[in-house]
Amino acid sequence: MINILYKSLVAYRHKIFKIISFEILYSIIYYKNRKSFKPPHIHPCPYYFNHKISQFINKNKIEKVVELGCGFGRITSFLAKNTKAKIYGYEIDKEAYQIAKKDKSPRLFIKHADILKINFINFKVDTYILNDPFYLPTKKNLNLYKKLIKKIYISKKRSKKKHYIIAINFLDKKHTQIFKNYTLIKTTGAGLGRNVNIYSN
Repeated sequence: MINILYKSLVAYRHKIFKIISFEILYSIIYYKNRKSFKPPHIHPCPYYFNHKISQFINKNKIEKVVELGCGFGRITSFLAKNTKAKIYGYEIDKEAYQIAKKDKSPRLFIKHADILKINFINFKVDTYILNDPFYLPTKKNLNLYKKLIKKIYISKKRSKKKHYIIAINFLDKKHTQIFKNYTLIKTTGAGLGRNVNIYSN
């Protein structure tokens, strides 16, 4: 826990007081309500970012959201409790999936699946969340991102309805290569590579 705290202090230094405040606030809320506390994992998303994302979802009256690679369910669990949207999470790691699905919120749906094998054509959601699931900066992972975003883009090409991609903790060089078919409409930064960028078609 101390190691996680130290890394967070360094990584999110530009918004550190807000980051700490929201971590303490929601840790207390979940403890008092006897809800499971979702710690950050390999590539953390602090509750401050979750708060910003929930504000965007509520403001734009988004009905269906999916996190592609939801890990332990820190984001999906938060959004299920703080928005009116239906929240879907896909996770390939069995242990992480088992933890994420323990949350029994009525509007939360966790699936054990490979996000690269999803049929996006029949996937009726308004917003996609990526918390940098292929986080290692390799050429292979960059190509996986391009493939994934291309599948989403093609699946929505005939639709006139606006959709969004929320990218969390992506380095700048990834943004320009991966999301070239989308327009950046909102950003919240907290440090180098620690950000929430929201794109729309």
